[in-house]
Amino acid sequence: MTGKIDQMRKGTTTVAILKLLVDVEEPLHGYEIIRRLEARSQGFFQFKEGLIYPTLHRMQREGALKSRWLGEAGTRRRRVYTVTEKGRRQLEAEMEQWQTFSWRMDQLLGLA
Repeated sequence: MTGKIDQMRKGTTTVAILKLLVDVEEPLHGYEIIRRLEARSQGFFQFKEGLIYPTLHRMQREGALKSRWLGEAGTRRRRVYTVTEKGRRQLEAEMEQWQTFSWRMDQLLGLA
């Protein structure tokens, strides 16, 4: 069962990151994104750095996120991420698709 959950998690990582960043309305660094996503799922989803950081970089390349460095010279600097307008539109479209998919699956499985 864990393998299937891992596959589903990988398929929903982008929308989960977008939703989190839109909801918190503040820049977050990668580790904080991991921590908050796990807290939101009450530990059900365990996001690893090896999944989150490449996803953040891809999302930035695609224009869904922007980033900047925080921290003073001589201190630990962190890259923080925020959602762009393109990312907000992407989130809206993906949530709409998710709702349709979820509703159809509920019908198919007799849960609706």
